[in-house]
Amino acid sequence: MIKATATGPNGEKVLYVGLSFGNLDKFRAQPLHTHIRISGKEVGCDHDIIIFSGTTEQEMMDMMLDGIGPQTKLNIDPKLRS
Repeated sequence: MIKATATGPNGEKVLYVGLSFGNLDKFRAQPLHTHIRISGKEVGCDHDIIIFSGTTEQEMMDMMLDGIGPQTKLNIDPKLRS
């Protein structure tokens, strides 16, 4: 995995996360049972970043239920909304 931060041509901050085929293979082989945690401090963010996988969006949402509360902000791809 590669992590990098940069400043784009318009001054916007960019976080790059590059996953190797080994990372991707592990995510596909072990959905919901593997994750990558990136320390926010390490990349200049005020929160940590967790990358995980699941077979479906619903399966991932079900896994996250214990961590969802009134302060949770959820963004759903408009293509998935009915």
